[in-house]
Amino acid sequence: MRIRIAVTTVALLLASLGMAQAQDPPTKPPAPTTPQVGLFDAGFRGTSTDGDAARYQRYRDLRDGATTLFTMNKNTERYRFNALAQNVGYHDQRYQATYYAAKGSVNFLWDSIPTNFSYLTKTPWTDTGNGVLTLDDDAQRAVEAKTAVGVPCAPGAPPAACANPTQATQALANRSIYNGLAKPFDMQMRRDAASLDMTYAATKAIGLNLGFTSTAKTGTMPWAAAFAFNNANQVALPLDQRTNDFTAGLEWANPKGMARVAYDGSFFNNNIQTLTWDNPIRFTDFNNGLLPPNGPYDPSSYSNGNGPARGQMALSPSNTLHAIGFTGLYKLPSHTVVNGTVRLTEMSQNEALLPWTTNSSINNPPVLAAFPGLRSLPRASAEAEVKGVNALFDLNSRPTKMLGLAVRYRYNKHDNLTPHFPAEEYVRFDGVPEETGGETEQFDVTQDTLDATATMSLGSVAVRTGYGYDSFHRTGRSFANMTDRRFKLSVDTLRTQYLTIRAGYDYTQRRGEGFSESAIEDGGAQPGLRFYDEADRNSHRTSVIFILSPIDILDFSATLGTSREKYLGEGHEFGLLNADVSDYTFGVTVTPSDRADFGVTYGRNDYSTFQKSRNANPDCTLFPPCPASGYNSWKDPNRDWTLDNDERVNTFNAYVDVMKLYKDSELRFGYDFNDSDNAYLHGGPRVTALKTNTILTGGDTAPCAAGLTSCFLPLPNVTNQWSQFTVDYKLFLGNNIGIGLGYWYEKLEISDFNTIDTNGPVGFAAATGTPRIDYLGGLMTGYGNRPYTGQTGFVRLLYRF
Repeated sequence: MRIRIAVTTVALLLASLGMAQAQDPPTKPPAPTTPQVGLFDAGFRGTSTDGDAARYQRYRDLRDGATTLFTMNKNTERYRFNALAQNVGYHDQRYQATYYAAKGSVNFLWDSIPTNFSYLTKTPWTDTGNGVLTLDDDAQRAVEAKTAVGVPCAPGAPPAACANPTQATQALANRSIYNGLAKPFDMQMRRDAASLDMTYAATKAIGLNLGFTSTAKTGTMPWAAAFAFNNANQVALPLDQRTNDFTAGLEWANPKGMARVAYDGSFFNNNIQTLTWDNPIRFTDFNNGLLPPNGPYDPSSYSNGNGPARGQMALSPSNTLHAIGFTGLYKLPSHTVVNGTVRLTEMSQNEALLPWTTNSSINNPPVLAAFPGLRSLPRASAEAEVKGVNALFDLNSRPTKMLGLAVRYRYNKHDNLTPHFPAEEYVRFDGVPEETGGETEQFDVTQDTLDATATMSLGSVAVRTGYGYDSFHRTGRSFANMTDRRFKLSVDTLRTQYLTIRAGYDYTQRRGEGFSESAIEDGGAQPGLRFYDEADRNSHRTSVIFILSPIDILDFSATLGTSREKYLGEGHEFGLLNADVSDYTFGVTVTPSDRADFGVTYGRNDYSTFQKSRNANPDCTLFPPCPASGYNSWKDPNRDWTLDNDERVNTFNAYVDVMKLYKDSELRFGYDFNDSDNAYLHGGPRVTALKTNTILTGGDTAPCAAGLTSCFLPLPNVTNQWSQFTVDYKLFLGNNIGIGLGYWYEKLEISDFNTIDTNGPVGFAAATGTPRIDYLGGLMTGYGNRPYTGQTGFVRLLYRF
């Protein structure tokens, strides 16, 4: 109701402004004044936040202090110069300067963008430098000796498991020893980019352009660091990266066409290429005192946690990219233009490879004798190399006033030249030597894309028909070849005095060839699984846009769109089966005068997906033994379960701009509101069995522990409401001096079952207290989706010159 009253009031205000302007008698034009070439906008801002302050400032820096904005524009007959400085000294500062002259231009940009993950995080790991994270030795010894809890419910720590609600409650009550050792820190990352671009016209026909950009990333970000399925931890990954990009191009042009040759180079350097972190439940590498194949490691350590004292993983390697491109354009008769570009690329990296494992229980003579492939790496460095060819050709023609043609062809080839890497023997989770690996493949991709569109103009109506063909040929996936065929039709009414209508329909059919069932089963999946990005599917998409302008100052608009994708194909049983999207928006814009503007928009989006899976053990006929009853869960349809994921999003936006309401002033209002409700609806026979603790197939076992009538816990809806209100007022008291006032208000209300407070997920309500880092099955940092209310006020002094 408050929104409705405010909108009505503003509409009346704008209407009165329009009427006042219409009734004002003509006035003499003002005397010419000195052109304004710059603005200095500086003052003070203050911010207060209740809740998750980092999420309020997600990609910006709103700390209390000075607020600055400097702009300058200088135009003469010989040159143009523009400059900008904003948020000087803050994490989101920006500086830009551009100089244009007859012979060329120079542009400089420095841009900083922070990513504030959380100011509520803490971690027991200590960063000792170069990607090494350590835990307190005494705490590790106590957990290994089973005198303290390391990870609640992890093997070896009391309680031994979370098999029933009583033990789970005990695990929640028995806090981890690392909780008291965890140190608070701000998890945030910052990207700083500096670029310099130059163009030079040597002659009227020949031009040169050069560009250089250097981008650095520093700080920390959340990162998964697991040892086993119930020892899945999260750490703060340290970042120290830089990417240098260079481009140079030489081009020639005349009224009939142009040609260009260019070089692009990208050089990425990661100063932290390896993450090594201590195990929260082991101080020493586990050793059961047995000989291979049953020791001295635990053959089940990848699931029960009896593994290494530390883990290690590779991070993004330093790498380079070189590319040479050729571009040409030529104008033909009959209003026809052809253009194309060919780009040759080479990507490579040759960083040192990590050893097979850090586990001393595996790096010893008896184990290496049983697994000779683990004695040494096949090669010391990656020797990774990829060569690519990208080509794009366009033809645009309008032979008559009624007919237009557009044809585009694209060719993309990704040729992987990295030598094969034999890894039949490897170490799973740094805990178990295995012989179930294989040799790496050179994943190659060749893509051909053709798109053709014909436009027929019939008076005020334009009809477009088109056909698209997209073919993928690749290795290493379940389908070797994949082809999309697209048919499209659209109708546009050219803008008339009152009405514009645009409608379109697209139909895409995807079909795969060369299916390899072993590519699915080698990864431990059911043979009926299909990955959504390559499965056969039929896709229908429609869109309609209406714009109604009954009078000059009033516009009504509406957009409607639907998308339906059905995944199908022989043998397709599991994975994503359906995906539906529908959206519509309605908007009103009122412009009663050149001094006022007002608009309101409402939108609704609905997303729905349906997928199916099977909860089963590996096929016991391939991995014996089978139980005496002969039961094989791998082939039991009563183990199937489904997930219907439905989300509804409502949006509302309104703005008001009023100029010169009082003297030389600007007043701007803005309001945005978004509401989302995401539901997870599980079904199928397996879910029924879990809800009732019943056996649906003879030979199977009860899904729940003894004494329980149900062991299915449905996921609650993830809901959020985000609203933002902004107001900005500028008043100039003369030609040069003015004042500015501003106010920002944001509020996020969110409930997410993946964000846990110290008291646990009480009713899965919104997490508003202290984050818990030692919840079931891992040590976290406390990062999650949390609500906030943030406010920022601005008081500024304005100076125009």
